[in-house]
Amino acid sequence: MAGRTFLGRYETVKLLGEGGMGRVYLAKQTDLGRQVVVKVMHEHVANDPKFRERFQREMLLMARFQHPYVVALYDASLNDPQGPCIVMEYVRGISLDTLLHRNTRLSAARVGRMLGQLCEALYAAHSEKIIHRDLKPANLMVVDPDTPYEKIKVMDFGLAKLVDSSGGIGMMHHQSNTGLDFAVGTPGYISPEQVRGEETDFRCDIYGVGVMLYELLTGRLPFIREETMDVLFAHATEPPPSFAEIGSNGWTPPEIEAVVMRCLAKNPNDRPASARELAELYDKALHAAEQRLNPDAGTPGPLPQNADETPESARTEVVATGPSLPPYDPNVIMHQLEAWMPDTIATYKLRGFVEDNGGEVFESVPGKIRMRIGGDGAKNKSAFSWLGIGRKSGIVDLELRMERNNPKQPNQLHVLVLMSSPHRKASDPAWRERCNELFCELRSYLAGAVVCN
Repeated sequence: MAGRTFLGRYETVKLLGEGGMGRVYLAKQTDLGRQVVVKVMHEHVANDPKFRERFQREMLLMARFQHPYVVALYDASLNDPQGPCIVMEYVRGISLDTLLHRNTRLSAARVGRMLGQLCEALYAAHSEKIIHRDLKPANLMVVDPDTPYEKIKVMDFGLAKLVDSSGGIGMMHHQSNTGLDFAVGTPGYISPEQVRGEETDFRCDIYGVGVMLYELLTGRLPFIREETMDVLFAHATEPPPSFAEIGSNGWTPPEIEAVVMRCLAKNPNDRPASARELAELYDKALHAAEQRLNPDAGTPGPLPQNADETPESARTEVVATGPSLPPYDPNVIMHQLEAWMPDTIATYKLRGFVEDNGGEVFESVPGKIRMRIGGDGAKNKSAFSWLGIGRKSGIVDLELRMERNNPKQPNQLHVLVLMSSPHRKASDPAWRERCNELFCELRSYLAGAVVCN
């Protein structure tokens, strides 16, 4: 109901939804003029003695925990006249499950960008002894979805523990018609130890992330059964089907699949030891897949000093299908690629590439963009940069020359990529590897490839 005021300053605007815990409203904080979300809990939930016992402790802990990739908790009360409520940051975006429904499945590189953010949030939370226990796409918001600026926000930290009305750790319970008490939580994402009723720690979150990775990369959950009990028992006892078994092995590199399967280990000790380790494993697997599928990317050799050494047919083909080749420079590494998209989308994707790699654009004119990656003026970092690992450092100057020379294909974009450095020479193997990696990533942004090929 709109128009209700909670805690004297949060005025509801409209109902956003309703779930097992209660109703969710969009509201306005009258003293600050900002939008917030108010979760009003059902009385049968808020009146549970064990819920009330934990509420103040958990809410105080969550109010102290602030992270850019976590939805902030602003306020909470069990005794407001309008009803027991939790007030949280309003995030303008869509849930990850909605994004997945739109796209069916996501590329390994795109999933990696989201995973880097999620693992950073989880690593910070776990360091504060905060465990989510109910990770799933519905509990992740995506800001600026389907753009290069996608950012995730984790919702409902701490709430899964609050709704444990039977005294177990981090799970909801349900009394079946057989008289057996079992954990239900969110059956599709629940960890084996939660199903078994064992004490849980941060590694149940690692398992939940593994289920999400499986779903994002393949478009389906690892265990699909008609009955909830069958899903729970599968999580507890059955190995997840391989990507090949469900027909998704051609989409995701095996290096990435191996990381996902490690997260889904039945024994918590066999999973990555932390969210940080998971992020490192995924990042390394992504790079290994790029190198395996494209070992010679970015090393085509220098341009011929004598044009006569190049066959006439090759010279004619290059001139006919792409931008004009520049004069030979032994310290410039050159690539060419083709993409299919309008100019507006190409610009969006290039901005995302620059921002994700901590770069800046210093010239942009029709048909040409010049940028620097890794300079002192870089303001943004990649999703895995918080790990302190990743791709080789060093300044790279990129010049992109773009042409559309086929009137019958107006969205066909030919791009000539020129890479140089003020301090390095193209003959330096480490420098060439750095350029290889950047081109591989640029190609994935513009050509939509998961890895270079």
